[in-house]
Amino acid sequence: MNALRAFLVGLIAALAVTAVAMAQGPAAEPGPVRVIDLDGGIDPVTAQFVERRIDAAEADGASAVVIQMDTPGGLVSSMREIVADMEGAELPVAVWIGPPGARAGSAGAFISAAADQLGMAPGTNIGSATPIGSGGEDLDAKVRNDAAASIAALAERSGRNADAYRAMVTDALNLTAEEAVARGVAETIQPTLEAYVAWLDGRPDRGGGTIATAGAPIEVDALPWYLRLLQVLTDPNLVFFLLLIGLAGVGYEIFNPGAIVPGVVGAISLLLALAGLTVLPFTWAGLALLALAIGLFVAETQVGGIGALAVGGVVALALSGAFLFDSNDPALRPSLWVVLLVALVIGGAFALAARLVLRARATPSATGGAELVGEVGTARASIGPGGGPVLVNGEIWSARAPEGVAIPAGGEVRVVSIHPDDLTLTVEPRRG
Repeated sequence: MNALRAFLVGLIAALAVTAVAMAQGPAAEPGPVRVIDLDGGIDPVTAQFVERRIDAAEADGASAVVIQMDTPGGLVSSMREIVADMEGAELPVAVWIGPPGARAGSAGAFISAAADQLGMAPGTNIGSATPIGSGGEDLDAKVRNDAAASIAALAERSGRNADAYRAMVTDALNLTAEEAVARGVAETIQPTLEAYVAWLDGRPDRGGGTIATAGAPIEVDALPWYLRLLQVLTDPNLVFFLLLIGLAGVGYEIFNPGAIVPGVVGAISLLLALAGLTVLPFTWAGLALLALAIGLFVAETQVGGIGALAVGGVVALALSGAFLFDSNDPALRPSLWVVLLVALVIGGAFALAARLVLRARATPSATGGAELVGEVGTARASIGPGGGPVLVNGEIWSARAPEGVAIPAGGEVRVVSIHPDDLTLTVEPRRG
């Protein structure tokens, strides 16, 4: 009886466990691990790319995001955007500096400090995060101290060696993968991305939870070609120049319809510049000043004045370069010297064009074909007093020779006069 009772109890327990399992359904598969391939400089394009990929990973139920990084650094403003996106993410965001030979320099060190977990591939390095200006010059102590405090705070929140990260800013400290792990800058060295994702499973995140990557598929998002093209267009100097060429070309086409080439080049330049402006922080005041400058330049060529409009255009163009981009980051503003040089060159060119217009207007116009007198042409057929066709300046004219003069077909002629009533030319054989 005892054996039978034990058997029945065990059978009932097994049936209960099976019923619960069936009620719960099959075990849910883990969400994918989204890998953001951050290869190259940190700029507004990469900042937007990281933000959108993190948002997409959250919407798709990813288990974690891994930023695979190989960067020499980049813009402080773009780096701060990426760090803010990482800290505001609802899922773990880890960083793997790889593949072997990669580096996390300058802005890359800040992004690494903000990661939930930081891994490095063999032969990689991290550091040299001293902020520099757009021309490569060292910035003042106030800026360096602010950057040092910022990266140390990120490291402390992630449980890493804040002093080592601070030294990356103040002393340009740079560490190999082995040195970084030994000094508490990074958590692990893993040879491949797959090995790092496997290592992440069960590791804590900053929210107090646990990263779950066991059995999760890995999906890699690399920067697409059109965004790499957009990266080229984020140079403020290039955008400023493209805007100038675009507005000038379109303006010239409007005032001189049929020129075609300036209009086509201007339209393409304007579209490329607008693509760059979708990423850069521009101001409408700067665009308005640029349009005003082009308008003044074009008006100068139409009125043929004394250059006052061209001078106004130079001033408006210089001001547009100063107000076009709204950013405290010097790398996101055009160079003052480039702006002044372009303004003077463009202004001088339009002033010269205006002088040529003024000179042309002062020249008496020749009408009725009088400008053909003295020109040389070719007889298209034999020409005598009865007349015949001649080719002068690319046009066919009716012509006749003086009495007693015969000009053979193909002979060169010189225009002597033109009859005002029927515009018939009087020609003679060309001598000498």
